[in-house]
Amino acid sequence: MKPSFFGVIMAGGRGTRFWPVSTRNLPKQFRCLTGDRTMLQETASRFEGLCGHEEIMVVTGSEHRDIVIEQLPWIRNENLLLEPSGRNTAACIGWAAKTLVERGCGSNLMVVVPSDHVIDNPEEFRNTLLQAAQPAIDGKLVTIGITPDRPATGYGYLEKGNSSTEGVYEVSSFREKPDLETASEYLSGGRYLWNAGMFIWRADVIMQEIARYLPELSEQLLQLDPGTCPYPEQYDALQSISIDYGVMENADNVVMVPARFGWNDIGDWPSARRCGVGQGEILEINSGNNIVWNRGKLTVLLGVSNISIVETDSVTLIMSDEYSQKLKEVVTELEDKKPDLV
Repeated sequence: MKPSFFGVIMAGGRGTRFWPVSTRNLPKQFRCLTGDRTMLQETASRFEGLCGHEEIMVVTGSEHRDIVIEQLPWIRNENLLLEPSGRNTAACIGWAAKTLVERGCGSNLMVVVPSDHVIDNPEEFRNTLLQAAQPAIDGKLVTIGITPDRPATGYGYLEKGNSSTEGVYEVSSFREKPDLETASEYLSGGRYLWNAGMFIWRADVIMQEIARYLPELSEQLLQLDPGTCPYPEQYDALQSISIDYGVMENADNVVMVPARFGWNDIGDWPSARRCGVGQGEILEINSGNNIVWNRGKLTVLLGVSNISIVETDSVTLIMSDEYSQKLKEVVTELEDKKPDLV
């Protein structure tokens, strides 16, 4: 019997580490970065064959309602959950799960995915979810692990434990973003996979786990009025914590399925380089490992490496890779000085 999936796409956030292309009014998830479709459209298309349009839910900021409807004109009004403010992933996921439970769909499998991932083989993405279905039906919290191909310091890691079912492993531990030496040890050891932030579980089960480990948030969620656009004062009061910190790292029923597909997230400009993101004509001489976003112009790079050059109508960014995580600080400063640019 085919499992009953319900796709939940997390499409909130501003993508500040991808500024100036990602802005408050048009974050990266609503832009075409790797092809002719936006990141949101690409994410939704991966569910084809697993569930219909009526089983796809998008959680996004209330200010982006019209953008989502424009890009996904088939989405049902009841499946577009509009957050008055961002309250992190536990609130976002808990609200989606509560909504499904209230509809009598508590036994449905929620497939929770971010909207800014690049996946090279949608068919194997679906096959991975099918493999994860049975443990999720049995009440497990299933996460997807990505086999690392480099000692990345920007991702959390999952330690692979014992396996009672072929292709399904216990998660022995969650590890925070490591330094380069530790990440190299993880890579050579073969027991650690990247934590991609993709989950499969029953809606009623994740509600139970939130009640167990985040009782304050659980009570707050239960007090939310039914509907797709809660009162701002209610939603703003929700406990802000990630699902990883709040639930996954504490629960005793977490398992992992290694991904069968190639994966990258577009979290910042250096990661975008690996996904082939870039615009404009480039001439490089004694240069390499750069990314350029500059429409309609030739950019000549002479003797430089590991930099991002990004030009929009109003901003030019030139950034060394080692400072990519500090771009948030630039956005924060500009919010006071030049808010129209962010």
